[in-house]
Amino acid sequence: MRKLLFVTLLSASCAVGGDPGDNAKAGAGLGSDVDSTGSPEVGILARLCAAGTTTSGVDVSYYNGTIDWARVKAAGNEFAFIRISDGTGFRDPQFTANWAGARAAGMVRGIYQFFRPTQDVAAQADMVIAAVGTPAPGDLPPVIDVEATGSLSPATLASKVRAWVDRVKAGTGLDPIVYTGKYFWRDQVGGPTSFAGNALWIAQYTSLCPDLTAPWDTWAFWQYSESGKVAGMSGAVDLDRFNGSLDELRALAGGSGTGGGGGATTCSSATMAADLPEGVCVQAASDQKWYQCEAGSWIQQASTTGCSRTYAWCQSATLGRAVPPRTCVQAASDRVWYQCNGTSWATPVDAAAATGPAGACAHEYPL
Repeated sequence: MRKLLFVTLLSASCAVGGDPGDNAKAGAGLGSDVDSTGSPEVGILARLCAAGTTTSGVDVSYYNGTIDWARVKAAGNEFAFIRISDGTGFRDPQFTANWAGARAAGMVRGIYQFFRPTQDVAAQADMVIAAVGTPAPGDLPPVIDVEATGSLSPATLASKVRAWVDRVKAGTGLDPIVYTGKYFWRDQVGGPTSFAGNALWIAQYTSLCPDLTAPWDTWAFWQYSESGKVAGMSGAVDLDRFNGSLDELRALAGGSGTGGGGGATTCSSATMAADLPEGVCVQAASDQKWYQCEAGSWIQQASTTGCSRTYAWCQSATLGRAVPPRTCVQAASDRVWYQCNGTSWATPVDAAAATGPAGACAHEYPL
């Protein structure tokens, strides 16, 4: 049972700032342990400590410069969240190097995006979907970094966050993680209950344990410092903890992959052109039948009951039939190219390079 410490906190007032500046890093002003509104602790549930083991990690952006990932891993960090962009206007120039470097060092990795609610929500989500492609073992669910209001009302901001979460889930098959601060979520987003099913990454810089905010009754990740020091990285570093063991972290990341070392068995899927973790089911391109990865082998299944994740054929209105995952089709409705990623039709697709969010196009159907 997790240890709950119910506490009464003294409220304090301070000036309420606006949104972080352009190209903001995760947690800029978000992890304060002081209520900026001076409001009582309404909607702040309890201080929740981990029940047992926690696992250390970091979150990074180009602010951290060139990173020696082998040294970061050797310092005891098992995971890293890596920024892809600040909205649509600034793609992090270190993302590609960091994304590959964390994997090469044997770390579990995750992608996060600083969300700009006044920018095109679909375009922001599609940037994440395209970068993740088909999630591999060792890849955590994508993260939406919610700490900018865009001067929107809580209800409008919540609806924008919901649109991003739903689109990224449809494009990756994974339930995104929500990163936020307890007061920001309560006061600026309105504490909507519809996100209770998404894992929480809470920002709170304290030597104690983080406070929960409605609707969550636990936290998955905790950003507990923005001023840490880590071998292999320069300057101040954001430090994080996962609420569980390394094995539990790997399980959340869909198995071990190259980011874990040891752990779950994987199966090589020709349909998805990727190694997929045990428990995943794929509707094969060869015969349209369902197969589940079990102990390193594909076993035919009569249904998808019991599958940890599914990758299915997509119905194409343009072609008038279903097509297997990774198929790319130029739609008759808008002449835009789409790729079946196993859960939905996703964009963008580079028709010239024959690649899309799920990787190389298995087949191409132009108009």
